Amino acid sequence: MTSIPWTRGGWWHDYVCPSHGTELCPPTAEGHPCPHGCVLTGQRYASAWAVLDHQARARELRLCARRYRASREPGDLDRALDLLTAYARLYEEVAGSGWSGQAEAWMLRGKLFSQALTEALWGVQVADAVAVLAADPASRAWLDEPVTALLRELMTTVADARRLLVDERGELRSNYTAWLDCAGATAARALRALGEPEDPRPWTKGGFEQLRAAVGDDGWEWEAATYYHVFVLRAHLLALHGVEPAALPRDVADRLAGMVRVLSSLAAPDGDVPVLHDGPYRRDGALLELIEVCVLARQLWTSTGLDGVERHARRALSAPHDGLEDLLDGWFAGPPRPPLTPDRGSVRFADAGILVLRDPDDTWQAVVDAGAHGGSHGHLDKLALYLYGPDGPWQPAPGVPPYGSPLRRGHYARTLAHPTVRVGDADQASCTGRIEEWNAAPPARAVVSADDAFPGVMLRRSLIMTEDYLLDVVRVRTESGEEQKVVLGSRPAARLDVRSMGDGWRTRWASANGGTSLSGIHAASVPAVLDVVPGRGPSVDPAAFLAAADWTATAADVTFVSAYWPGVDERIAALEARPDRLRVQRASGHVDEYPREDA
Repeated sequence: MTSIPWTRGGWWHDYVCPSHGTELCPPTAEGHPCPHGCVLTGQRYASAWAVLDHQARARELRLCARRYRASREPGDLDRALDLLTAYARLYEEVAGSGWSGQAEAWMLRGKLFSQALTEALWGVQVADAVAVLAADPASRAWLDEPVTALLRELMTTVADARRLLVDERGELRSNYTAWLDCAGATAARALRALGEPEDPRPWTKGGFEQLRAAVGDDGWEWEAATYYHVFVLRAHLLALHGVEPAALPRDVADRLAGMVRVLSSLAAPDGDVPVLHDGPYRRDGALLELIEVCVLARQLWTSTGLDGVERHARRALSAPHDGLEDLLDGWFAGPPRPPLTPDRGSVRFADAGILVLRDPDDTWQAVVDAGAHGGSHGHLDKLALYLYGPDGPWQPAPGVPPYGSPLRRGHYARTLAHPTVRVGDADQASCTGRIEEWNAAPPARAVVSADDAFPGVMLRRSLIMTEDYLLDVVRVRTESGEEQKVVLGSRPAARLDVRSMGDGWRTRWASANGGTSLSGIHAASVPAVLDVVPGRGPSVDPAAFLAAADWTATAADVTFVSAYWPGVDERIAALEARPDRLRVQRASGHVDEYPREDA
């Protein structure tokens, strides 16, 4: 019996229930079970599971190699060599028969997997294990020609894929490019450890080129999707194994530092990193990738500001941590660079068009998306408002299920799934928002707009974060003066209670983690109704329905005004949207007034 799946892998995103949109559980004798009771059979699911199984075996190989280095347990060496020998035989077999025939037309094909990207991810783990084992005389003797052939064939695979991707398609900034370069560099280092005359520096140089092309001056990866930001950062950190931190080109070090600051400055107070645009809302694999980034980054800089992010990721794992990331010591050759300082005030990411507004004590935050669409991983969510508390989100970015689910595009990438404006029941167009005004000093203030989301409709969102509440003002105006149906959505992560109050409403938002509640008060400039509607929760379980809310008016010009604050006290007594100003009446009797044109 082989220790690995003796088959090519397909596309792991197909491992999803077509009825419920949830990732499937490990297979049983009956088939591939869904958490909601379905059992799926067929080659599509078997091939998708093979990807996950191959990646798990590659992780086990890497874990055993590094654990053997640390503790010299013979069982770890035996298991590592067993897995490595099997993969050397399998890769020789599949590489000899050429590119995978399971790849879809849009994919960059691999050999062991449908996608070259998947092959690179797998190959980095295998090559890292080889490099570790090659450094030990007791295991070095077992690494014979089949292992060398595996690494050389892997380098040929990723080199061919990179040539097609970059030289023929011109996609240097693709996240695929980062991982192909990482796989090439890691395989080259493994071959060098085996005594082969291989140089990883051309691959490292290629990685620098990708980094310069793909990362903006504000530190965001160009798609402004949190998951792919982490994904690309992880590839670059892994590719730099054995590099002296002080020897990095200055612009490369600055780009990497900017990427780390994005995570530390975007994270909620409890360390949860908002999943903007495409990416799993919560998945152990993604959490492990984030932990790996945190572990490697704190070896490249003396401190990173990611301690809270790492603690949250470790707590959020649904399965016990196997300890692999904690064995990645000594990753760089030399002392770390000076510390990075996160910005835990209100933050503007100018290139990505993302704003974070925080209260002065950094106990809760609002995140606003006013940037570009973001390419294939973007969502139709311009001017969306996401709300995160001290111990769990209230209104988070929902992420997406595995891409094989029709709900990825059919719901979660649509405007319907996001807390922003819809007009005439239509989705927004793929457009770019605009940051009109920004002031980070308390009380933080932002004005964002979008003119191209709907034909002939102007969208504007103004926010002021005071020490006591967040004031949120959304104005929708038609250029022609024609009345249209306008909806401002609320999309909670947990229970939402709505109560009518005269001409306005009060809301109570539960924390997704059972922590601090959020209170809200709402008023509109024209007759409107805050409807409780069926909604899908975050994409970790699309079949879990929650009460959402749609605030609906039919008008040519409407302003929706809300005030939010943590806790259950009646802090705000009333809101009033007058033609010339907004009035926020506190329970104490004090009134805050804001000019309408400045709100």
